[in-house]
Amino acid sequence: MSHPFSLCHTVKSTVAYAHDYNAKMDLTRRAENRLKDSPNQRKTPRYVSLKTFILSLILTVLLTGLIVFGVNYFFQQYSKDEKISENAQKLSEVYEILASDFYQKQDKDQLLDEAIHGMTKSLKDPYTEYLSKEQTASFHEDVSGDFVGIGAELQQKGKQIIITSPMQDSPAEKAGLKPRDELIAIDGKSVKGKTLDAIIPKIRGKKGTEVKLTVKRNGEEKELTVTRDTIHVKSVKYEKHGNVGVFKINKFQEGTAGELKSAIQQAQKSGIKNIVLDLRNNPGGLLDEAVKMANIFLDQDETVVQLEKGDQKEAIKTSNAPLEGVKDLKVAILLNEGSASASEVFAGALHDHKVAKIYGEKSFGKGIVQTTREFEDGSLLKFTEMKWLTPNGHYIHGKGIQPDVPVKGADYENISMIPSKTTYQQGQEDKHIKSIKIGLKALGYDVGTIDEHYDAQLTAAVKQFQQKNDLTANGMFNKETNGVFTERLVEKASSEDPMLEQTLKKIEE
Repeated sequence: MSHPFSLCHTVKSTVAYAHDYNAKMDLTRRAENRLKDSPNQRKTPRYVSLKTFILSLILTVLLTGLIVFGVNYFFQQYSKDEKISENAQKLSEVYEILASDFYQKQDKDQLLDEAIHGMTKSLKDPYTEYLSKEQTASFHEDVSGDFVGIGAELQQKGKQIIITSPMQDSPAEKAGLKPRDELIAIDGKSVKGKTLDAIIPKIRGKKGTEVKLTVKRNGEEKELTVTRDTIHVKSVKYEKHGNVGVFKINKFQEGTAGELKSAIQQAQKSGIKNIVLDLRNNPGGLLDEAVKMANIFLDQDETVVQLEKGDQKEAIKTSNAPLEGVKDLKVAILLNEGSASASEVFAGALHDHKVAKIYGEKSFGKGIVQTTREFEDGSLLKFTEMKWLTPNGHYIHGKGIQPDVPVKGADYENISMIPSKTTYQQGQEDKHIKSIKIGLKALGYDVGTIDEHYDAQLTAAVKQFQQKNDLTANGMFNKETNGVFTERLVEKASSEDPMLEQTLKKIEE
């Protein structure tokens, strides 16, 4: 199933892309499509950085759904040549033979799904995949920003599940849920020992249905009944810092450009002179939203992105005049290694047109495009089909976008995760010991020289940490100490933002 759409058309599928089975693309036709931009699909790293882990924890999980992002546009033309028809016939015959003549009874749907999975895996492309009906439905929810849930945010703190903030006018708020409530049970069943991934599906459900949540507040347990409803999650958050407006853009979903435009207009009324567009850890979204966002700053008929397949190329351009007064503002874009795809399209466009300076770290570097084809049964095929380039023709895939003004985050955000099953003690030498020292130093403890040696100074620092956190003070960095250590770093990361603070200083220079 495919749907041609104009540049400004808002599409409902999740990941956008094009569909083309011909050697030649018809560049005059575009289809419903989006780019799947997932930094998590890069090759498995040698270690998992604490920064990545911390971000996964402090980005509270919305009970309205687990968000996955995509981006983009495209061209479309279907055709069949004789070879394709012959191969399709062969595949069909093999399927029929195995489905009917194999000595054991086979699930025909599963047999077909496995055949498709086999084809996608053979390409050895992490971005090409086949999604089930359920997965496809989740993708569709994600890009719309609308989910059925209760409208509260949860955070896992050690063994506790905490309500961090019910959304305004949400079912959660109306039912009486409050920040810092501890979730004890769902429909009478304890959540003890459960992870957020296991808890969220139990709270979500069909619109209009009820869920009973038992929470602990000030030592007293309360049971609250919440009626599930459709929740819209905004993708833009605005804060004023002196004469600088900071706009945190979490993803590019339907309506993000409108949210940003409204927020900037609000900021203009308050007299801001500079703006920071914070795209850190924004893995992407819809390309048409990225184009419309760029149009807030760019003149009409300016190229935002170029789509290329083989020797054919199409420039996607702005269609309107920029927002009134926006050219009087000094614009900074803040990126890090989690900024990908649509984030890079947007940043690349404003940078190439010399509208904005880029601050922070090198971006992720995803410059290829996936096309989706949705089938009648609700499943979906996503495959890499083309690449995109910035207006000036830069291909950033695997390279990322380098900042004009490098700004480092805190050292502790980049330390490697420390294995929880290993106990570290005085006399040992290990790369993870260096991470322990960096983390404890960030928390205010004197660890001496930052190296890989577990020395007497580190033993003393670990003992102090253990005493302060009501742990057995033996100076050994064990599983229990590791868990609390990680919690404290998460709390620190959520309460400060040195990269933004440095950027705010530099933009004033």
